[in-house]
Amino acid sequence: MDWAGTITAAATIVTALGGLELIKFLLNRKTNKRIADANAFEVERKAIIEDYKRVQEELDKLQKKVDELYKRVHQLESERLDLIHENNRLRLELKEAEKRVCLQPDDRCLQRLNPDDKCRLRKILRGEYLKDNPGAIITEEDMMRDTEEKGEKLYVPADTNDHFR
Repeated sequence: MDWAGTITAAATIVTALGGLELIKFLLNRKTNKRIADANAFEVERKAIIEDYKRVQEELDKLQKKVDELYKRVHQLESERLDLIHENNRLRLELKEAEKRVCLQPDDRCLQRLNPDDKCRLRKILRGEYLKDNPGAIITEEDMMRDTEEKGEKLYVPADTNDHFR
């Protein structure tokens, strides 16, 4: 056999076994490698994007929780400041009340009372309550006067212990 026959026979066997595909594989080897690398990169990229989205959702949840905690902290600080303010106000009122305590007898005490005092009993003792409220019932005589004006009779026992007998 000659060389030409051997080459022809080898070429026939190679083409029968898919020689064209072998030639394509040998010629496109670098291109196929780049395509495989691109596909692998795309898969990795999708996995990274999914991980990023998952981490971003967790971060959003944590940020919401932190925001809620900060709101609660600010609310508690506000309540604390309100309580401090109320406590200071009450301490100031207590100090003012301690300064106004009178240990003198009633007749001398009424002379010393603060004029801006709003207590009804002190106003009655000073005689100022009747100026503002002329029809006020303060004594038993005022009660009798009120019923006499209406024409009614009011039973007032002579002795205050009569109603217990």
